[in-house]
Amino acid sequence: EITAVDVSRPRLDAMRRNFARGPRTARIECVLADATDLPFHDDFDLILCDAPCSGTGTLARNPEIKLRLLDEDFQRQQQRQIAILRAAYRVLSPGGHLIYSTCSLEPEENASVIESFLQEESSARLHDMGERLKTMRQEGILHPEGAELLRNHALRGSYLQTLPGVLPCDGFFAAMLTRT
Repeated sequence: EITAVDVSRPRLDAMRRNFARGPRTARIECVLADATDLPFHDDFDLILCDAPCSGTGTLARNPEIKLRLLDEDFQRQQQRQIAILRAAYRVLSPGGHLIYSTCSLEPEENASVIESFLQEESSARLHDMGERLKTMRQEGILHPEGAELLRNHALRGSYLQTLPGVLPCDGFFAAMLTRT
């Protein structure tokens, strides 16, 4: 079972259309909600928290971003990202995994969010993404060459951070947390 949440009805409708085009191997429920105030009481085993961000990792494709960003936007985004992460973590089951991701290159929206959250949530454990890449390669989820590229060019401590121009993709950030 998959539950998809978005605050935007048009994005949720587009998500539904995309899901309808693919093979139906799981039951998918689309929920219109603010991610800082999730309407769930159930525990989820796996959560992808793809947080809204500045989008600086996509500047190559969206150069207009730099014209509209202000310094204070990063602090505002960070506060919202932490609120979204808290809400998602509240519905994560014990032993469950949460992936926090953005398409930002800014530490305020990435590592700083995770570090701030870890300081306030003692039951959260950060996974080493290098170990996760190794496991995914061993399980055949990642091609050995892809795993090696990520290991050599995208690991930043326990985090995964792709950089445009270094790898053939946009800039993305990912961290994996487990609830103990």
